[in-house]
Amino acid sequence: MNSDTPLVSIVCDTYNHAPFVRDALNGFLAQKTDFPIEIIVHDDASTDGTADIVREYERKHPGLFRCVYRTENIYSTDPKILEHYVFQLARGKYIAICEGDDYWTSPDKLQKQVSYLEAHPDCTLCVSAGELVDPQGNRVGMVAPYDADTDVPTDELIRGGGGFVATASIVAPTRLAQNRAAFCDLSDVDDAVLQIWFAANGTTHYFAEPMCAYRQSVPGSWTETFFASRRAARIRHHEGLIAALEAFDTDTQGLYHDAVEYCLIHQQWFEVLRLKNDVIALNRQPYRAQYKALPWRRRVRMWLAHFHLLRS
Repeated sequence: MNSDTPLVSIVCDTYNHAPFVRDALNGFLAQKTDFPIEIIVHDDASTDGTADIVREYERKHPGLFRCVYRTENIYSTDPKILEHYVFQLARGKYIAICEGDDYWTSPDKLQKQVSYLEAHPDCTLCVSAGELVDPQGNRVGMVAPYDADTDVPTDELIRGGGGFVATASIVAPTRLAQNRAAFCDLSDVDDAVLQIWFAANGTTHYFAEPMCAYRQSVPGSWTETFFASRRAARIRHHEGLIAALEAFDTDTQGLYHDAVEYCLIHQQWFEVLRLKNDVIALNRQPYRAQYKALPWRRRVRMWLAHFHLLRS
């Protein structure tokens, strides 16, 4: 590999992340590596000055940053920005993901993960524990599925859903990021389908050291927007994940069927039925125990909504 060719492409998508993006960019610059990197930032027509901050860093570090500054927001027509627009720009052998409102907390993150990947060619997904922080950066929890470094069984990763690990912890081969299976496009989110896609192509390794931070409750973030969205939009989201999981199950000839079925029943179909207030279906197997575990006040509200729909 040419000495000027990056081994790792850091990919970062931003939109109205002005209060947070410096943390992300500083985390990239703090990395101590014995290999070259590049930093690709895609700003989706921010209106709060995010792009100006990114340009400042780009000016200070010429040759390190490769940035895209959109003048029109594309998320509104295609939410798969990383997959459809940013991954294709990467020149490195590996891709490291970090959205503009998250950040890395260890300067050794890339060196540690990439050294492992280089030493284990069968590994196609390397992740770590992460901290949960509030918008001010105060730690409020952890994303840490294991207590020690370990190889992760793919069926456990599938069962864990998109929140199994922090997206900002992911390092994976660029060839897989740029050449994804069709099922990845059936969902409107990246985290769950990308984790499954990377993991299913080899092995997954987990570092128990927290090396990144996932920022919660950020105004305008996907999570905040999702839970504020209309019921029909939230149902469509889960239906998209159902289609993606079913297609993945077909593609892999049922190799991970039990794990996929668990996700379909307990994470996706359960949420669809809950959002529809279908208490009749939820009171039956295989949903009954999960439904009964809901707070009783919520169940009462669902019954009231159910009767209201029957009368209307």
